[in-house]
Amino acid sequence: MSASLAHSEFGARLRETRKRLGLSQSELGGDRYSGSYISHLESGRRAASAEVIEFLAGRLGVEVEELGMVAAPPTALESVEDIQALEMLLVADRAWHDRDWGTAGELALRAAASALQAGHAERHWQALYLRAQAALAEGDFTDAIHFAEQLATHQVAVASPTLRARALCLSATAHRAGDELPMALVHAGQAVELARDAPPIVLADALMCLVSAVLESGRPTAESDRLCRRLEDVSLHVESSHARGVIYWTLGTASFKSGNVSKGLEMHDSALQLLSPRRDLRLWLRLNMSAVGCRLSAGITEGVKELLDAANGGLMLIGNPFDIFELRHAEAKLELLEGRPLEARKLVKTLIADPALRSAVATNGRAEELLADIELDLGEKDLARAAFIRAAGLYGIQEQFRQASLCWQRAVDLETLRAHNMDTVADAS
Repeated sequence: MSASLAHSEFGARLRETRKRLGLSQSELGGDRYSGSYISHLESGRRAASAEVIEFLAGRLGVEVEELGMVAAPPTALESVEDIQALEMLLVADRAWHDRDWGTAGELALRAAASALQAGHAERHWQALYLRAQAALAEGDFTDAIHFAEQLATHQVAVASPTLRARALCLSATAHRAGDELPMALVHAGQAVELARDAPPIVLADALMCLVSAVLESGRPTAESDRLCRRLEDVSLHVESSHARGVIYWTLGTASFKSGNVSKGLEMHDSALQLLSPRRDLRLWLRLNMSAVGCRLSAGITEGVKELLDAANGGLMLIGNPFDIFELRHAEAKLELLEGRPLEARKLVKTLIADPALRSAVATNGRAEELLADIELDLGEKDLARAAFIRAAGLYGIQEQFRQASLCWQRAVDLETLRAHNMDTVADAS
């Protein structure tokens, strides 16, 4: 018989014997144990020690064996393996806060192995969650996806819709960051369904994952607008100002992409006020970069230099290659919008060629698309066409088919224009 079943049987016999004698739970506990504690024993939520069993058997006037259970074995927490798992998790958490993602992930994986050996499923899930988070922060999206999907099918998550929703949110984020949008949409959608009855912040996180995936996939604005209205409603029930800042960040980005620039600016300004760099510097830096990207996409340059300056120092210290890519891409786009295409071309070519940023550039069509826009501004239509074709190919790898199609169309338009010009020259001659 397993320990949990033994506890349950003991609790059932304890309750049956107590009721037969006409005792209340408080009366059974006497001056030593509360009625609440006796209730936990009877429901199987707590395991009884030898001392407790002997005391209760004496109160009931029965032998210990008649209650169906001898003293409970040591709990999982008392095992050497589980103590080791807890110790490694504490050190891994410290490494996480020090932004030493590699060490945090390695220790979390070791903690997971110890917890598994100890039979402590909850701590095993907790350790794997930290491992997945560390991989995501380090930019190792393949590992992040692997561990997040393990978390979603873990026995602990299967028993808890809230935990499974959290795991699926992490998986959706990793899939989106790893350019696998279809799976990001699937997992984010599942997380929203599972989080319907969860605490508001869990539902808000799931909705934000789904909104982000929908926006990147280029789905109809009506779909993202519907999700954003639901997210706004949920935000009213979120108590943490920091969490509301993250929600306003998502809503602001969605507003920009739907063409509501004034609301986008308002939401991003609110997010910048609510998020504190003291609480999460990396998140605050990413918010600055997101606000920059949205403004530049809307053709707005006012205030962008200040946001870039705020983000630059911090990202150079703690940013991963994907963060640095966003920074350099934004700097090049600002140069273009402010009328300095030659400087913009130099910046984006350096970005594409930088070996340290290869992981961020290799599947990112935005760098080639920006280069194409710069070449067009300089009148280099053939170079622009070639860059659009490269961008379309990279967007295709990302499965961002709408953006890939737009780049292909722009390349075709330039080829058509080139052919027309050649025909015109031939006719003139």
